[in-house]
Amino acid sequence: MTQVNQDLQFAVSLYDCEEGDCVKIELSDAQGTVIMLSPQQARSFASELIQTVYRAEVKNSLQRKQQAAPAKKMERATDLYGSHPHPA
Repeated sequence: MTQVNQDLQFAVSLYDCEEGDCVKIELSDAQGTVIMLSPQQARSFASELIQTVYRAEVKNSLQRKQQAAPAKKMERATDLYGSHPHPA
């Protein structure tokens, strides 16, 4: 089994089915979930999972860049104008 976190582990294995070898995914969550997939279903699931993870990574990367941009702008302003107030 592969450990995801302290509460969740999963195992992926093959099992014999009518179509030959199929895919079995076991989750060691509270329900002890087992997912049985044909090769075509497993391929579709894997493709959707990869695409979704990619979108999440891109979104997270863009958010980090947007959060870092205001900090850089603030640094530039203090470099140009100084951080001390001017007397009126």
